[in-house]
Order: sequence, then structure tokens, then C-alpha cells
Amino acid sequence: MTTHPAPDPGPAAFLRRRTGLIIPLLLLVTGVVLGAGTLTMDVPANVASPGPQMFPTVVAVACLVFAVLLGIDVLRRPEPEQAAAVSVSSVSSVSSTVAAAPTDTTAATDATGTTADETPAAVRTRSNRWAVAGLVGTIVAFIALLVPLGWLLSGALLFWGVARALGSRRPVFDIFLSVAISSTVQLAFSAGLGLSLPPGILAGVL
Repeated sequence: MTTHPAPDPGPAAFLRRRTGLIIPLLLLVTGVVLGAGTLTMDVPANVASPGPQMFPTVVAVACLVFAVLLGIDVLRRPEPEQAAAVSVSSVSSVSSTVAAAPTDTTAATDATGTTADETPAAVRTRSNRWAVAGLVGTIVAFIALLVPLGWLLSGALLFWGVARALGSRRPVFDIFLSVAISSTVQLAFSAGLGLSLPPGILAGVL
């Protein structure tokens, strides 16, 4: 009988199964930075309620709440070491089937439809590092381009980059949708809250 070594309980094994903590960490940093910026915002005394601090406060609180909930979920349900493993009983049944079956050109098949010469591969789920890198890069580019380009263009770039990072492969549709979303946010701030977002290079147009 073959004995399998116990999994390493060290910090490396702990973090390897919880790479999903990257997203809650990013949300936590975003919420803290946004909250600090909101608290230190210079608001004129004659600004009517709700004022410019309401919307960033809501976003900061939402980021913190989702960061905590996602972090708890990742800690409670870590990634499995193997999403699919070959059990000893299934291997034994396949071996006995092969031994009892007559020799011919047809591969022996067990009750589950798996041929005798097939071995189910062990699969371990992993985090999509490219998607995370794309999201982080898009946010960094949005922050850097917000003032020179303005909200309308940088916001559209933000929504388009997030859609691409999450797997969308319809660039033309994503461009139109991103421009529509950023335009809607621009109108909501200017007409609904009486606030002006950075116009950037479109200062003479908006």
C-alpha cells in the first residue's frame, strides 16, 4: 500500500490555495485611499446637500464591505489542491475490468464510460493572473489619464479595459458601451449633482 505524504501546512501552501485574496486586497486599498481622499476633500461652505463627498463615500464603503465579504469567502473556501483526482477504488475497478475482458481491438470501458487506457488527469484550479494584471493596469492608466484626458475619455477607457480583462472579445461593442456609460455618469454628475468632472482635452466641448 502506497502512503501519500501529508500536504504542507506551511505559509506557502496556505497562500497557494488562497490567491483569490488579491481581489479583496485591491478593493481594501481602493476603499481606504478613496475614503482618505474623501475625508480630506476641500468642500466649500456654500455647497448644497448632498455635496461632492456623498458619492465617493458610498463607493469607499462599498469597496470596504465587499473586500471583507470576499476575503472571508476566500478564507473559508480556499482553492482545492486537486479539482479532480483518481480514487483508489476506481483504479482498482478499471484494472479488474481490463484483466477480465478478452483481448481485442476495442478498448475496455468501465461503468462510467472511461476507457481502460485513459487516466483522468488531476486538475488544480489557479487564479487568472492575466485578468488581475489587466484590471490593475487599467485602473492605473485611468488614474494617470483622468486629468489630461478628462473623465469622458478616461472613464470610457476604464470600462473598456475592465471588460477586456474580464474576457470580453467584442472590441467595437465594448467601445460604444463604454462611451455610453461614461457619458451617462458625466450627465448624472453635471445635471443631477451639479458637479463637474475633469473635462481634460474636451474642455472647450463639454
